[in-house]
Amino acid sequence: MDSTGLPVKLLAFNGEVLTFQVSGSELRFRRTAFRQSTGRFSVTSEGSALVSNDGKNVDILCCSSALDVKSGLVVPCVLLKQNKRKKACFQYTLFTLNTASSLEPQMKFKLQYEMRENVALLQGPTVLWSHEETVYWTSLQAGKVTPVPVLFSSVCFIGEVAVGIQDIIILGTQTRAAEQPVMFLGYLLGAGRSFDGAWLLPHEYSSVVTCLLIVTAEEVNGEMKTCVVAATSKNQLVWFEDGVPREVCQLPFEQAQNIQTVTTGRDSCLLVVTFRFGNVCAVWKEGFQVASRWEGVGALHVDDFVGCGNDQILLVFENHTTADDVLRDFRLTDLGAIAYTSSVDTCEDLNADGAVQENYHIFVQALETRLQCGLSSVQNIQLDLDLKDRVLLQSVQAFTGLIKGEENILSKGEEEGLVSLWEEDTAVDSPGEEAPVAHVGLRGLAEKVWQRVVGDSWVVGVRLAEEASLSVGEVSLSVLMEQGFRKAPTVIQTRSSVLQLGKLPFPCPSSQCRAEPAAKKTRLGPRLQSVGQFGTVAGGRAEIAKNRARTVIAATELAPLVAFVHLDCHLMLHATAAQNPGIRGGGQPVIVQCGRVSLDIKDISAGKLFPKSLNSKCATEEAVEDFLSLTMVLKKWLFQIRSPSYTLCDISKWLLGPMQCQRLYVNPDYLLLNNVDTSNMMLISWQEKTAFEGILLIHCSCQTSLLRFLNSLCTFLPSSCEVKQLKAGHAEDLAESLASSLEEEVWTVRNWISSLITNPTSEKQLASALPLCQPSPGLAGQLQQYREEFERDRKLSHFSLNSEVEVHLYRQLTEALADVQLAGDKVAWALCKS
Repeated sequence: MDSTGLPVKLLAFNGEVLTFQVSGSELRFRRTAFRQSTGRFSVTSEGSALVSNDGKNVDILCCSSALDVKSGLVVPCVLLKQNKRKKACFQYTLFTLNTASSLEPQMKFKLQYEMRENVALLQGPTVLWSHEETVYWTSLQAGKVTPVPVLFSSVCFIGEVAVGIQDIIILGTQTRAAEQPVMFLGYLLGAGRSFDGAWLLPHEYSSVVTCLLIVTAEEVNGEMKTCVVAATSKNQLVWFEDGVPREVCQLPFEQAQNIQTVTTGRDSCLLVVTFRFGNVCAVWKEGFQVASRWEGVGALHVDDFVGCGNDQILLVFENHTTADDVLRDFRLTDLGAIAYTSSVDTCEDLNADGAVQENYHIFVQALETRLQCGLSSVQNIQLDLDLKDRVLLQSVQAFTGLIKGEENILSKGEEEGLVSLWEEDTAVDSPGEEAPVAHVGLRGLAEKVWQRVVGDSWVVGVRLAEEASLSVGEVSLSVLMEQGFRKAPTVIQTRSSVLQLGKLPFPCPSSQCRAEPAAKKTRLGPRLQSVGQFGTVAGGRAEIAKNRARTVIAATELAPLVAFVHLDCHLMLHATAAQNPGIRGGGQPVIVQCGRVSLDIKDISAGKLFPKSLNSKCATEEAVEDFLSLTMVLKKWLFQIRSPSYTLCDISKWLLGPMQCQRLYVNPDYLLLNNVDTSNMMLISWQEKTAFEGILLIHCSCQTSLLRFLNSLCTFLPSSCEVKQLKAGHAEDLAESLASSLEEEVWTVRNWISSLITNPTSEKQLASALPLCQPSPGLAGQLQQYREEFERDRKLSHFSLNSEVEVHLYRQLTEALADVQLAGDKVAWALCKS
């Protein structure tokens, strides 16, 4: 199934299908997403970019998704080829599609020959290809075409590994002499070293392997532990572990070209093999038997198209020549509950044996799932029974000891087995409450991922896109460590915070005010977010930092992680989608996977992750990241300096003069002291409240340096000045914070109260519930009718005054009001203790 000559290229990315096509001198792209309501793909966005002035002889060579090391995000990449006939050369241009849905050219290079074999777009982005017996590569960081210093007779694999070594692996065959057998030889591009290919495949398979997929590859004690699946010319699919064949499956077609993995959930995985002439088959990884097969397939893609958290297989049954013809005839399935087709008449061309085999494996899979659930339930019941018996026994012993006047002392093991109640999740799921799920509209929330090592801490940051961050409320970040293939990731314990450049870490006056009522006076911004920590408040002083996007930062101890030598971690953003802008609480919790980072002890030893771009003349993104990482990790010290005799000196001039501090260009509110040594580095901010009183904020990790600085400060200040450390805020700021919290509480109630009262029951419905009786003839009958009408009107008035409220709206009000009141109670408690 070769689609290299087609004018339209398809790429599955983040649950969407991207279509690329060269039209004239433009490269056009289109995003399409699958809608379950209609069972069709619909266009979500499209755009174009100029690729050439003449637009002649321009073709799309290949497209793929690759990790952009500059931003830390996986981006779609497109490689274009243009034949320069006058200059007798070929020019290649690499484009990437950013989060703003715009194509950007990354690099251009020229070759005297045409790329034909083993073209791959991998992390960097890096372009790799083979020509004759040499593999070449180039990237934006390298800036030139570089050959791999190893010659191959043939190249079998160029790619990356999903689990394990985060490097580009090249595997090929090599013949050292005519009489010697063909040997497998591997090469790690990033490490720049070769290795024995027998760790992946036995050398005896060198003449029969047509394509392969490296599932895992990890170095343990100098040896490589691998899992590889390969297709042979004997129409067999073979599973290898550490270079030894373990399982074999007979394939239904010939000339296999590519192998992909599909994680369908339910602890199951598929291996999808594509062949020439449009043939595709799927093999269960657990039983290693053919699950299904298709013929006449034009393209195959694997991704989470329906947004359920697992992969599906997208089969396109026609070779598309224009973008409008794409996805007219397709099939979307996971060989389970998900099955969509573009036409009711579309069916699989299977013989009777293949259909019976497919139904058999589906039926066995369902039985295995039920059996596993039953065994798990039995184990849980047995554990519950053991726990109840143990609790009853301990309760009887404690009650007996209480009667006898003896003290019941728990053993060390029993104390360790106890669980703190405050760590438990006490929330009860209501029938109408939805669980936190990944929000489809927030996939572009993360703009860039970065990491730093500051002292003994590892800091990971995610910069939020400015437009997307407006639609979310509370945001936090969690780091998940990969544990290898088939194992669930482990959550690393971190402390998370949201920082924004240009926001001061201590109270200062702001110009924030409510829109209405107009007569209400301007209030000061929120002061403190929790007892013992100073919240962030919009300063308004640093003009350079206005309209900067928020950054979510997570920090953890570095020492326990160094023992792993190399770590691969996924980053998950936990946010609250704002339903009503300007109202706290009441939003739907969402979880978004925003990227991945790798921590290697070699990078730490080489100092690649240390903050080194923070200086007075630097205003790059790296400098901003260094500043945020330091403010997250370094300990904060707050001091109040006042002069009762009104003789306060110019502290700002002293800091910039004798102390030789440098003002940060990324945030002029801060001064940098000792920017050479990270361990003794200090960030200082001086804010004058009056001419004789101010607040000094110091970020530092070394108390010796802090004492040395305070000694110099006391020497400079007049003897009448008072220096007082502020731990949880002084009374004046706490009083202002309490006032702001009370105002926030009033506005929360005011904004929510209008949505609580629903429309009362219509008078028509009430009238039907209280019908009038037919009047009796005569004066007495009319009088009785008037009495009934009066009683009916009274009941209608009573029902109108007793309106009902929606249950879910009332629940949201109580949650939002509880959050606001909790913040106000913390400030009030801190004010009482001050």
